[in-house]
Amino acid sequence: MYLSDNLTAWHSAERTSVTSSHSFPHYRVSGPPRERGRAYGAVARREIESSMVGYARVFDHYQGWSWPEVQRRARGFLPVIADFSPAIADELAGIAEGANLQIEDVLALNTRSELMFGSGSAIEPLECTAFCLTPEATRTRTYIAGQNWDWISHARQTSVVLEVRRDDGPDFVTVVEAGLLAKVGFNSAGVGLCTNTLISSHSEGKTAVPYHVLLRSVLDSDSGKHAADRIAETDRAISANYLVFDRSGFCTDIETTPVAGGYRRLSPTGGVLTHANHFLTAELTERDVYLARKKHTVDRLRAIDGQLRGRREHTIETLKAALADHTYEPNSVCQHPNANMPEAERTCTVAGIIIDVEEAALHVAPGNPCTTPWSNYHIGM
Repeated sequence: MYLSDNLTAWHSAERTSVTSSHSFPHYRVSGPPRERGRAYGAVARREIESSMVGYARVFDHYQGWSWPEVQRRARGFLPVIADFSPAIADELAGIAEGANLQIEDVLALNTRSELMFGSGSAIEPLECTAFCLTPEATRTRTYIAGQNWDWISHARQTSVVLEVRRDDGPDFVTVVEAGLLAKVGFNSAGVGLCTNTLISSHSEGKTAVPYHVLLRSVLDSDSGKHAADRIAETDRAISANYLVFDRSGFCTDIETTPVAGGYRRLSPTGGVLTHANHFLTAELTERDVYLARKKHTVDRLRAIDGQLRGRREHTIETLKAALADHTYEPNSVCQHPNANMPEAERTCTVAGIIIDVEEAALHVAPGNPCTTPWSNYHIGM
């Protein structure tokens, strides 16, 4: 790794005034893929380096891998990424150049899920709880979605709000670990995305299109249907859940496994669609590995259902309260870090996120939603 205390600014990158002690850094980048990648790598260099340090600790703790071994394994995904999207491969190279890192470092961050879940180790951090409400369940009669993103606690120090302006696709804004392509967010075409980890009994982590590349493909899409179809048609590296929606009224949840035909779509019932970290369509996998090891995923789904179902006037404020739920604590929707756990195993709610695609608004609580002030983001504002 090349770790440095210096930060280089590129003309097409911008730190915005939104950044404060109560918000993630907010970075705007623009230009063609290579240029915006360089800009992103440069402006988020400190957070990217910190993320590498955190994941080096995680891989050493669980798999006993050195960073060169992580790099070697990550390198194998580059050809499939380039085949899936030459522009994304070019952008990844740009991130490495801007941050003064090797391409393998950036690949390691963007394939960390494949490397972690495909290694055979028992790593399953406590994970996310997501929802989407249709107009019949919201006061504004619009689609509103959101989730708590739960992950390894070092991500609180390495996450950013990334805003991308470009001519080769929709502009988008996403909450993401620095150096990664995308996570939860929405784009200027009105397409939104939430997501959950799933772990099946199939071959997780095979050399195919990585999870975070597929997340980015959703934000590259001009409609929810186009995004959902691409997820279903792609040779996927790992299992995952994708909650995709748009302002035209499209809303679906796609459970996937890394096998041909390994996907099922779920629709809202009673104006509500919810998901945690277990399969709701059991035929997709012989054994739900996450559920077998972390049965609290069922409790979290029950808790968020209890908060959301049976009401017809949800607002942004009631949804913030739902994400602050502590039922079944310590394995609750709003999860607090356990200081008694080893650092590499310590998980928590990294951020609460609510997306209103009609208002083109991203609401973010950078930490536990029960105590952290929320910030609002709009593309171009």
